[in-house]
Amino acid sequence: MSINAPFLASTVQDRITTELEGLYQRTRSRVSDADKKLGLELLIEANCDLLDTCFGSIFEELSRLQPSKDLLDANAVIEDIKSKARHYIRWIGPFISNDRLPPVIAHYYTLMHQMDLGSGSKPYMAFNITTDFAAVLKQALAKLSDGRVTDVQEIVDLLVEVFDETLQPLLIRPKELMKFNFVVNKTLDGVISIVKMLNKHMLRKLAPSIPMNLYPVVARHLEEFLIA
Repeated sequence: MSINAPFLASTVQDRITTELEGLYQRTRSRVSDADKKLGLELLIEANCDLLDTCFGSIFEELSRLQPSKDLLDANAVIEDIKSKARHYIRWIGPFISNDRLPPVIAHYYTLMHQMDLGSGSKPYMAFNITTDFAAVLKQALAKLSDGRVTDVQEIVDLLVEVFDETLQPLLIRPKELMKFNFVVNKTLDGVISIVKMLNKHMLRKLAPSIPMNLYPVVARHLEEFLIA
């Protein structure tokens, strides 16, 4: 599938795209219990892959360059978010009738793209953002890269906004497509709010402790995800 810029993109395991392709083709006619279980596990893996690629890898690199307790704490928050994603995505399984899953599988299928973004052809999970938001991100990352950032809170607020943007296609839209009852829907809304809060608190605590000489490292990492 093709996607036009601007968009955010993150690599995923080859296995995810391969199995999702097969699942998408099979579930266009019927969905078995095994298909439902696989679909939920792929949803978990895709979301955890994104967290590892976006946050885990940069925390690991920063820890190697300048270890700190704040980085260890930040990594623990990401692991907590992943744990909550695994728990609640599996928890909703019994509430989903098999015939409600195909729209979600089709939605995730549209997010998968095989692309060469400069380092060879790889599978990516990608979704569009607005031109205005892409321009703001590009300008902010340029300032972060060349040391023109005077208020790190400005960057933190943007990263929080990026994280919230990713939740729309990855969790919120799939939740809407599954059309849960009021109780399940409210529970999941609460979980999403907690995940947002954990991420925001983690970023606001971590950012001031990152030395300015490492800002270009962070900028280079984040620039890999923005295609504008």
